[in-house]
Amino acid sequence: MHILPIKYLKKNALKYKQLQLNTDTHFNAIIMDIDEESLLTEWNSVGLPTPTIQTLNQTNNKAHLVWLLNVPVFKKNKKAVKYYRAIVDSIKLLIGADQAYQNHQTKNFLNAELYRVTYNDIAYDLDDFKEFILRDTQYKFSPNTVLAEYESTGSRHIDLFNQLRVYGYQIAKNKDLQEKLESRAELINEQFDTPIKPKAIVKSVLGFCEENKNNFRVSHTCRTGAMKFKKINNLSLEDYKQEVKKRQNAAAVRTKDMKRIKTTAKIKVAVNILLRHKIKLTYPNLAKQAKISLSTIKRYSKIVKILGQKANGVISSIRVIVLHVEERNILPLKYCNKILAFTTEAPT
Repeated sequence: MHILPIKYLKKNALKYKQLQLNTDTHFNAIIMDIDEESLLTEWNSVGLPTPTIQTLNQTNNKAHLVWLLNVPVFKKNKKAVKYYRAIVDSIKLLIGADQAYQNHQTKNFLNAELYRVTYNDIAYDLDDFKEFILRDTQYKFSPNTVLAEYESTGSRHIDLFNQLRVYGYQIAKNKDLQEKLESRAELINEQFDTPIKPKAIVKSVLGFCEENKNNFRVSHTCRTGAMKFKKINNLSLEDYKQEVKKRQNAAAVRTKDMKRIKTTAKIKVAVNILLRHKIKLTYPNLAKQAKISLSTIKRYSKIVKILGQKANGVISSIRVIVLHVEERNILPLKYCNKILAFTTEAPT
């Protein structure tokens, strides 16, 4: 749940050289690590779809290729994870990508000073990669992979980081912070079949703990509710009623925002599918694809316009789009089609 705003990551791109696109619970993308310059265009040679993001390190020409997924893969769905892993393993072999790469973190593609980035602005379904699965047993380089490993993170680096940072928060004000973090990192590292080099992870956790040592609160004083409301104490009856009404209004606003975010997510998937299959962008087509009522689609017409635009080098989160656009902004869809370079006029 520790998600940094996209604007903050872009502003501090030199500080954050890695982004974690695949989380503890979901695979949101297929990520490939290319270590040889001669293999940078191998994805095109084998006929793979164009990566959503290509991030090339200008100093050594190593790159990360990212295919964003329309529908995230839930890691507790063993069947979906098995399908996803078969695709990832096959692509690694087909294009000569690093087979040991853990497929969770990627280069910070917002860092324009260090990386040269190409955006495709299209997300994909797993079925788009179905034909690339290698079914011969000789290609299964990880036949003993246990699916349970991927229900948490599947990455030794991330497992070590997650365990170490929680420990670091508890001892952030300790004078021997660095020494204790290094000792704990070594203990955690010993649990892995193949140990890793924890120096960079220790440095990252140490820097964050030192910078925020006065911001960590004791766990029992924290509220776990979504709104983070404090317990109401020592208020008169009138003040109590006003405070409750204020909190109810805030909760109602949050509920409305969450509903709009979920609806927008469905519309985004529908827009991508229609564009990818070159189907006319009309209200009926969007409503049918997203399985949302026609009246709802029309209320979200301004958001449809934003989702359809190909902003060069900019990726905005659905939450940011929703919270900055008023709900009832009904635009003629032919205007959206004009923006998207559709030549035929769509009914409004």
